[in-house]
Amino acid sequence: MNQLYLALNEAGLMFKGHIEQGEVDFILLETYENGTKQSVDLNTFETLFGDVKGNPTYEALSGTHTFKLGDTEYTMTAEEMGYQKYFNQWKEQGLFKS
Repeated sequence: MNQLYLALNEAGLMFKGHIEQGEVDFILLETYENGTKQSVDLNTFETLFGDVKGNPTYEALSGTHTFKLGDTEYTMTAEEMGYQKYFNQWKEQGLFKS
């Protein structure tokens, strides 16, 4: 995912933030008119999409993913998780390398 993270960073969509565990990297997903930001930390992103970590293409990220949260395993599409619109935006911005 490093190439994707580099592209997101160059586009200004990566930032550092603080959570209980300390400083972590975040991906900025959306900024609303009132200034509120929607973001996801890299650990969560990699939990949800870790099955395509070696090849995070638009097509791979847009597909179906199986991940485990706690003791429960889930299988969901990027659309069901609410991420497809961001992947579409990243594609339009040319952030996925061929």
